[in-house]
Amino acid sequence: MGQVTQEQCETKGCVWMPTVGKGPSCFFPPPSLHGYSILSPLTPERASSSPGLSSLTLKLKETSAKVVEGMKETLVVDMMEYGDEFFRIKVRVPGEERFEAPVPLNLPSPTKPTSPAYNVTFEDDEGNFAIVVRRVVTNKVIFDTRIGGFTYADQLLQVSTRLPGGYLYGLGEAHHASLVHDLQYVTWPMFARDQAPGEPGQNLYGVHPMYQVMEEGGYSHAVLWLNSNAMEAETDPSPGLTMRAIGGIMDLYFFLGDTPSSAIKGYLGAVGFPMLPPYWALGFQLCRYGYNTLDNLKAAVSRTRRNGLPQDVQYADIDHMDRRMDFTYDKVSWAGLPDYIREVKKTGLRFIIILDPAINAELSETEYPVHARALEKDVYIKWPEEQEPSENYGAGDIMLGYVWPDNRTAFPDFFRNSTHVWWSDEIHLLYKDIEFDGLWIDMNEPANFGTNEERPWNWPEEFTEDWSLKCPPSNWDDPPFPTAAATVWGKRLSDKTLCMVARQGEERELLHYDVHNLYGWSQTPPTLRALQNVTGRRGLVVSRSTFPSSGRWAGHWLGDNTARWEDLRKSVIGMLEFNLFGLPYVGADICGFFGDTTEELCQRWMQLGAFYPYSRNHNQADAIDHDPGLWPSVARSGREALEIRYLLLPYLYTLHYLAHSQGHTVIRPLFFEFPSTVSTWAIDDQFLWGSWLMVAPVVWQGAESREVYFPEAPWYDYYPGRSIQKVGEKVKVAAPLSYLPLYVRGGGVVATQRIRSNTMLARTEPLGLIIAPDWEGKATGMLYWDEGESIDPVDTKEFFIADITYDNEEVTWSVREGEGWKGVAGLVMSDVRVFNVTSRPSHITLDSKRWTHGDWHYDASTQTLELFDLSIPVNSDFILSWGHQLEYNIPCPISYADLPRHDEASVTKEICEARNCTWEDTAKTCSIPPPSDYGLVFADGLITETERGFRTHLRAHGKALYPGQIEDVVFEVFKYGDRLLRVKFFDGFSPRFEPPVSLNLPDQGSTNPAYTVHVPTDAKAGDIFYFYVQRVDSGTIIFDTRLGGLTITDQFLSITSTLASRNVYGLGENTHDSFRHQLHDNPVWPIFSRDQGPVPGAGQRVNLYGSQPYYQVMENDGNSHGILLLNSNAIDYQLLDYPAITFRTIGGVLDLYMVLGPEPESVVAQYTSLIHRPVMPPYWALGFQLCRYGYGSLQALQAAVNRTREAEIPHDVQYGDIDYMDRRMDFTVDPKNYGGLQDYIREVKEGGLRFVVILDPAINAELPAGEYEPHQRAVEMGAYITWPDDTNATTIEHNHAGGNHSNIMLGYVWPENRTAFPSFLRVAGQEWWMDEIERFYQDVQFDGLWIDMNEPANFGTNEAKPFNWPEGVDDWALSCPASQWDDPPYVTKAAAAGPSHRMSDKTLCLSAQDGNFTHYDVHNLYGWAQTEPTYRVVQIVTGQRGLVVTRSTFPGSGQWSGHWLGDNRSNWTDMAHSITGMLEFNLFGLPYVGADICGFFGNTTEELCQRWMQLGAFYPYSRNHNAIGNVDQDPGMWPETVGNASKAALEIRYRLLPYLYTLFYLAHVEGYTVVRPLHHEFPRDRRTLGIDDQFLWGSGFMVSPVLKEGQVERQVYFPQDNWFDYYTGQPVETPGDYSTIPAPLHTIPLHVRGSTIIPTQRPANNTKFSRLEPMGVIVGIGRDRRASGLLFWDDGESIDTVEAGEYGLVGFEFVQTILTSHITKGHSLLDSLHLQDIEVLGVERAPKAVIHNGAALSSSSYDYDSKGMRLRVRLEKQTLGDLLTLEIQGIWQYEVDMG
Repeated sequence: MGQVTQEQCETKGCVWMPTVGKGPSCFFPPPSLHGYSILSPLTPERASSSPGLSSLTLKLKETSAKVVEGMKETLVVDMMEYGDEFFRIKVRVPGEERFEAPVPLNLPSPTKPTSPAYNVTFEDDEGNFAIVVRRVVTNKVIFDTRIGGFTYADQLLQVSTRLPGGYLYGLGEAHHASLVHDLQYVTWPMFARDQAPGEPGQNLYGVHPMYQVMEEGGYSHAVLWLNSNAMEAETDPSPGLTMRAIGGIMDLYFFLGDTPSSAIKGYLGAVGFPMLPPYWALGFQLCRYGYNTLDNLKAAVSRTRRNGLPQDVQYADIDHMDRRMDFTYDKVSWAGLPDYIREVKKTGLRFIIILDPAINAELSETEYPVHARALEKDVYIKWPEEQEPSENYGAGDIMLGYVWPDNRTAFPDFFRNSTHVWWSDEIHLLYKDIEFDGLWIDMNEPANFGTNEERPWNWPEEFTEDWSLKCPPSNWDDPPFPTAAATVWGKRLSDKTLCMVARQGEERELLHYDVHNLYGWSQTPPTLRALQNVTGRRGLVVSRSTFPSSGRWAGHWLGDNTARWEDLRKSVIGMLEFNLFGLPYVGADICGFFGDTTEELCQRWMQLGAFYPYSRNHNQADAIDHDPGLWPSVARSGREALEIRYLLLPYLYTLHYLAHSQGHTVIRPLFFEFPSTVSTWAIDDQFLWGSWLMVAPVVWQGAESREVYFPEAPWYDYYPGRSIQKVGEKVKVAAPLSYLPLYVRGGGVVATQRIRSNTMLARTEPLGLIIAPDWEGKATGMLYWDEGESIDPVDTKEFFIADITYDNEEVTWSVREGEGWKGVAGLVMSDVRVFNVTSRPSHITLDSKRWTHGDWHYDASTQTLELFDLSIPVNSDFILSWGHQLEYNIPCPISYADLPRHDEASVTKEICEARNCTWEDTAKTCSIPPPSDYGLVFADGLITETERGFRTHLRAHGKALYPGQIEDVVFEVFKYGDRLLRVKFFDGFSPRFEPPVSLNLPDQGSTNPAYTVHVPTDAKAGDIFYFYVQRVDSGTIIFDTRLGGLTITDQFLSITSTLASRNVYGLGENTHDSFRHQLHDNPVWPIFSRDQGPVPGAGQRVNLYGSQPYYQVMENDGNSHGILLLNSNAIDYQLLDYPAITFRTIGGVLDLYMVLGPEPESVVAQYTSLIHRPVMPPYWALGFQLCRYGYGSLQALQAAVNRTREAEIPHDVQYGDIDYMDRRMDFTVDPKNYGGLQDYIREVKEGGLRFVVILDPAINAELPAGEYEPHQRAVEMGAYITWPDDTNATTIEHNHAGGNHSNIMLGYVWPENRTAFPSFLRVAGQEWWMDEIERFYQDVQFDGLWIDMNEPANFGTNEAKPFNWPEGVDDWALSCPASQWDDPPYVTKAAAAGPSHRMSDKTLCLSAQDGNFTHYDVHNLYGWAQTEPTYRVVQIVTGQRGLVVTRSTFPGSGQWSGHWLGDNRSNWTDMAHSITGMLEFNLFGLPYVGADICGFFGNTTEELCQRWMQLGAFYPYSRNHNAIGNVDQDPGMWPETVGNASKAALEIRYRLLPYLYTLFYLAHVEGYTVVRPLHHEFPRDRRTLGIDDQFLWGSGFMVSPVLKEGQVERQVYFPQDNWFDYYTGQPVETPGDYSTIPAPLHTIPLHVRGSTIIPTQRPANNTKFSRLEPMGVIVGIGRDRRASGLLFWDDGESIDTVEAGEYGLVGFEFVQTILTSHITKGHSLLDSLHLQDIEVLGVERAPKAVIHNGAALSSSSYDYDSKGMRLRVRLEKQTLGDLLTLEIQGIWQYEVDMG
């Protein structure tokens, strides 16, 4: 219009009015001169008797401008009313059949509205025809053609209207620069065209002649002009809109809404509600035009998977086809595609293939039967009769074009039924080869290349003659008014498509001119029908060209965009528009289709694209690859955004259901929810998912912040849950590159589901909720659920709907539909996140009853409550709530001596009340009285500040549970550090026993403590006392005694605290059936050192060998803390399902130490700093060790050693168990059966084999001095435990059985006489013990000592006789007289399992005098006290570091010794349990730990021993050991099976020994674990919290043993990170999920974690020789292309090398392509270590070059495995003492900035 001259203007009868700026100068005459008059006020047509129908006749004014030929003289206007908010105005030519778009609408019968929202008139004040629509409630005109220009001609129809405001939306498909239209004379063509999003004013692929307007007051209306001819829309600043069509009729539909949403609902109700996509279609999708081979596609899938991005759909674009022909695949480059699709579908990956309409029309039937069958069914679009070109290449009257195939193409006519049949048949035939799940129909405008040009752009070079489709001149291809669809090109309407004269339809009655815009629309329904018929599932169709109602069958992508920021921004607009158009399943090509993306652009686009309804990354052949796994930053941001998407998929699916069933939008602009807030009307860089989730993407390059407008409502930051303080305005928010701003609107409940790597796996996971209360504390939401891909579930009623309401801390779940539907059976609600909760709850209730299945975390800083693991079935109604005041019932501590069956279940009312506890008759429970009636109260209310904290005095309150009340209880707080706190209850009048255990307490105190200690404020005498400890940053309660039950008496002390979560670990030594404690039945466990073997799975809660009253909690936000009760008396601990813990002890003081981490490994480090760091074992002690109780002879021992050697199994340590001794007596050797042992030890040590011997504490006390001198020397030195001075003489006489042993307490163990027990708490006892060991070493030159039976164990205490008492000798046993020590008021559970149910069963009398202590107090310290002098003397006699392994332990034991897990059984249960034990002792500070491989008791089996040897190869302490009387089980017994598997596993161990040794160094100096649970590295991954069948060496090496008989594969959970198969190097493709890993009998699954560098050394038969071998490193490249590692190296056996600085420390670092070493601490030892073997995992491409210290290596020095993505490099002349630089060039497709 801007190019029109005055002459041209006036010739047409128009008015010339030049304007300044971009506006036009030529205008239509006013309505008085141009347009129509009403023929008569009332005509028969107008007087229609049908209700809701009215008509009038119009006459053309003679003065009308003749802008085109064929102006219609007479028109009829029909008005049809369909309801109060929906009517239609149809303008037709009487007596003339004009084309009407054959689009079926859902129209009710016309009816007279009862309360119309509109008022319509048809004339202006001067009597001219004009359509004026007025909204009744506001009396505002919303449609007004009085602006003029109304035109109705043969090939031009025009209507102009004033708009009620400047906020106009819709009209497409176009690449609009803003959601609200520019009204400054912008023309938008509407003509389906193969046109990528580009400059403003261009028409794109589809046509949507529909617009929406926002009106004053928040009202809105939509108008559809149903016309499929070429159209255009032009805005003007009046504000006004002109719409034009070049054919058909004027058919206007008006939809009035009170809100924009209701207007769109009305529109969609007419054109048809959108389809419901299958659930999987909501997952992330990946595509590329240009994979070109199946291998490249597989590589993209692999990159996506191994970077942890969830993916549901993979596409094949046209390059998968044979010569770009539909219904084929390239059997060379894409060989194996059908099998690959079938394979990946099993894992949950769906497949979609592309179909274009253009069919190769020049191949023979043999070459391409598809075309032949099409000809047979006469499916193609044709030329008009007798108008086909003279040369049509044998196609007859078929219109030929050229697109992607390498010949001319024909185009199916989807207005023919025969085409539907043919299309469906071809899809069925294709499915036999390629089992696709969806179809992507592209190029269906329809596109044709080169129309009206000399040749298409891609015309084959080998074709000598140029050709293209050329359209002859006609009124159809060259209409009088071609619309901007042609003028923007300056060409013809048919350019880039078919000729408008083409014929379609059953009788070829349709002109392509009329139905061109319907081509994609007509193709879509038959495609969906065929897809559903062939798959039997709902399937997915995605179409490029669309029209109103296309959304009923298909989704849409926004076409061939470009990798530029502008297109990223505009994709939001397109997405919002297509939600208006009724195609809510929409998205753009993420990262751009055309052009090369950038790292930042793709990163931001992946974040945004994660919130497209249709989330697909796609690009074009000429562009660089841009699947997200190619850049670390893009992968990370994409993964994090997609994890949120997948979490929210139930909400998104529910939104699609609401769109499908009610016409809601899925994605909506802010003004849809805030229509009265004008500030929202133009916002198009934020959008909403439904009503409740707001997405504010970063859409500008380089931006790391953005302004977000928060409409007037409560809003919460999605991530922390913190409420937004400023609303009703724009707020600048931080948005660093890795962050996508997301917000939840108050008032909503959003359904969630735990994520997996795809939806197939995720759909069985527990559901969840995000609850965002409004300002009144309320919220609502719903969940729709169906099978996920069944056809028409809504119609068949195969679905489930629940309504969710929240009202001030109460969640009501109400099943609306499908309560009995089987599809939700087993589905549970588990995770609930609630914002704006003002205080921490104390309990969860379900239907008013306390619910014990859940856990929770409350963050006081954000006021966010998270509930976890609720496991509530969703198929019935429930009310979930939580409370802040719970009357906790703490179980009454009934003495086990008082219980009839010696278990908790046998308590009675009488027993309960006799203990002054409270009996609840209904539940049959016995509880401590509440704090108001029992506990401790302030003595005077005074709180005194101390140097380290404060103290206060307390006294008892209420009836005593046990006698011996402490009159003055002092509570004192010691703040030793910012993360170390001590609280202590002790006797203020007289000192009580405290364990003589030295702790490493810091001197500096706290400056910025991570905790606060709360006690009642303003307390006065008699006020109830409590205290609780709270984490400062999150408000998490660490320890809280407000439950009550505090008891401090002489022989019974008890404290109960809530737990921060149910994730509790540690406490022992017990046989826990799982690493994470089970709380469901309030279990009680004893802590009392006992000669008791592990019995996992037997339902027995027994104490084992050691005492470890320490636990660690994983808080539910990923933080962690640990708590030690430093008390060596007998203890019971009870875990309550509140959750809470009770400690009960029978002596000493309550002395609690708390370490606050917050990381799990930091907790362990802080704890081991307190109790002293673990010992540094000698290097040889990390080798494999062999032992048996029952060799019986040196020859049998030698045979086992030889079998091991012959099987080539590495072997470092051989043991002698008690059968090497003379009559089982310490410090002796059996001269008969083990004669020559001493010489044998000296001999094998020459070959590197070390020797460890056992020592028990029990000493034969009944042999003459000359026969057994150690006893005589012990007596002389006063080394033994004795009876107390006040012991009855008769007792001692019986104990001595007539012998004269002074006051020594005798027992019976392994020697053949009664035994005495050294007191290691006496200096004399320690000196005697060390002296005997020194003497023994002169005979037997051991390398380490194994101290057993040191609980101490005694056989038969309080029984008639020990089990091994000699035959023929009068019965005798140690019998303990009644006393307050052996029979305390509270007998702990430790006694419950004993034969006499007394504390002293299986050990010494607790009244015994042990040094200066009563054994009652120090029993649990016996092994601890023995260990230190044992370790000291080992080092003295050997002059080397040596090794001590002890059975009984206490906190601090690890500073001197290792531990084995005791006398286990040869069964699968015990093997599995050994992992739990190993993990627990790493928490306890004894990382040198392992179990008896293949089992101690019972006969192993070949398979069990094979699997156990594989597992045991990764125990820190790796020893095969079994008991007398059982089969030999050294691995050489089965050389071909167990032997070979052991060799393989142990050679891996030996290869990794430098790494393991370095881990022990880090444990020794930093206090970290060596073996650790997965959650220590992934504390926020809740799936790791309960995993105890996998474990890590350090942070970087994962072991996943086979623990079940007959299993040859196993499920392995891979936390979110890079993982590599140790054997093949192959990356794991399911991080963040479970994967089934092959595990044949000879293999244990092992994986290296990315970001890790593991030092290695070639293995040998033992460490003496392996330490001489070349070194290496395994580099597991991390997701950020970095890795690091450390090597500690010393001589392996000298004493205190770390403390003396006699070691070397080498750091390794890998950054993108360069591996370097740096010497952290140099030492000459490093110079003799040759670094030779470099293995790099995760190498994307074969290197172009490898540069070692500046010199290029020859290709023979390295090899690359493309399948395993592993590079191996062999270095020469590189020592660890020299710096290393190894550059590996060209291994990444894109290198990135590593700054």
